[in-house]
Amino acid sequence: MNRNDKYLIEQILKGDTNSFSVIVDRHKDKSFNLAVKICGNREDAEEIVQDAFLKAYRSLGNFRKESNFTTWLYRIVYNTAISQHRSKDERTIPLEDAMHEISARPDDDNNKNKHDNDRKKLLINFALGKLNETDRGLITLMYYDDLTIDEMAEITRLSASNIKVRLHRSRQKLLETLTKTQNNEAI
Repeated sequence: MNRNDKYLIEQILKGDTNSFSVIVDRHKDKSFNLAVKICGNREDAEEIVQDAFLKAYRSLGNFRKESNFTTWLYRIVYNTAISQHRSKDERTIPLEDAMHEISARPDDDNNKNKHDNDRKKLLINFALGKLNETDRGLITLMYYDDLTIDEMAEITRLSASNIKVRLHRSRQKLLETLTKTQNNEAI
């Protein structure tokens, strides 16, 4: 039986720690996706998500049950990712190296679609990497998690109008980066 988050939280607060693993299983994928888009790599994202779930567990007593738990949890993941990412050096591989790795694969019909998809993902991730962590987080919340502006405002504590402006500028920067990258490609 799939129980809602509020019921599980009540059980956790009563001492049933097994209910927390149900919450983790339910929200780990979207939390990880948000973290990896902000920080740019899987290892840091795994650490961020673990830290965020630990913070959430420790703070469950402060959770206002009239709020949406998912929004509350995403706020913790978002803030943890932003603060940890700012404290670390950015580790990115040059686009040319990554594109060379994709190009070095055998070019038969079976790999052509995968090659094209990998190339598109790489270009999008490269362009996302050119945004600051806050804007990457907003793009992720909007397009990967399908959240509304109001939900994003609650998570990020930014005003709805600020989010709209940042999203507009981020989309422009993404388009500019993708256009420049494609024009300079030798593939």
